[in-house]
Amino acid sequence: MSGETIGLLLAINSGILSVVGLITIFISMNSQHSVQYSREILWGIFTLPYKKNLFLDKQAIGQEVFRKFILYEQIIKDKNAFLIKIITFSQMVLTFSMIIWTTIVLNLLIRNPSLADKIILLLGLSLALCFIFYFIVKILGDLKNVSKVGQLPTVEELLDADFLANNLNVITLAAVSSRLKILDSNIYLGFPIPFKNLRVKITLQQPQENEDDDTTNLNGGQTLTAQLDSFRKLDLKDFKLLDDDYCYYLMSDLHSLGVSGNSFLVTIDLLSRQGLVAAEFYCESLNNHHKLIFPYSFVERFINRQSDLDPFSRYRKNLENGGPDRPAERVNLGQSLIELMENEVK
Repeated sequence: MSGETIGLLLAINSGILSVVGLITIFISMNSQHSVQYSREILWGIFTLPYKKNLFLDKQAIGQEVFRKFILYEQIIKDKNAFLIKIITFSQMVLTFSMIIWTTIVLNLLIRNPSLADKIILLLGLSLALCFIFYFIVKILGDLKNVSKVGQLPTVEELLDADFLANNLNVITLAAVSSRLKILDSNIYLGFPIPFKNLRVKITLQQPQENEDDDTTNLNGGQTLTAQLDSFRKLDLKDFKLLDDDYCYYLMSDLHSLGVSGNSFLVTIDLLSRQGLVAAEFYCESLNNHHKLIFPYSFVERFINRQSDLDPFSRYRKNLENGGPDRPAERVNLGQSLIELMENEVK
């Protein structure tokens, strides 16, 4: 191969790489728009439970959660056919560039008898091919996936109440968007989205009972293992569709819970590795045993955040820094149950 031919191949290769660079800029700008919009939706999902007057329009809470999740899913899973074609074309062009470099180096190896030059040429070719191969497979390949480009949770991770990255608050979203439906004395717990890895405990209290009872103790006096066993893990295969588009789980019936009147208070405790959250419901005038009940408040008893601003995160650091001689202190129940869950997995 003559020097003119090698020079021409290098010129062609330079032009190819310039075109790929311009294409990559276009792809990045296009992907960045989707990433930014997805982040805005994710921030909206995070802040939804803390909106002012959240429970005034009770029907709208579940609809808003469902709408945001569906919109996020559409953006994350969107397959832009034109963009994918451009990325595939760029990968093919870079592959052609690798062939050009390999051809030139092999020709130089044949013409150059020096061992040192051969080692340098082979080493340079190997590094160049590794860099380009990584760019083809990893960089351009990830540009096809909005979740990987923006380091955003996938839809499956966003639905998982045990997923701890990104400080997700699926457990709180499930609490504020939940609803109770009573059909023929059966109590159903419903969610707008089929959340995963939720553990649920239902507690009922009649208005005439002592309102000062501390229901947060979850049958106080029991061991942590017994309290954890009192939670029921919801199975996605068990949910039902009743007369609306919520995912309903049969929790219990009024007779087994000891309902003696038409009014009662219900506390739904939701537990996962993300935390322990309670949603509170009040039912009155239960005459026809066919009623839809929405939460009127929620309490985050423990949220498993990783933040220096979070009280529990700082509290645990203080306990760790205190050493073994630090006197025993009252541990948050939610934290204790989550640690017990972690130990069972190990």
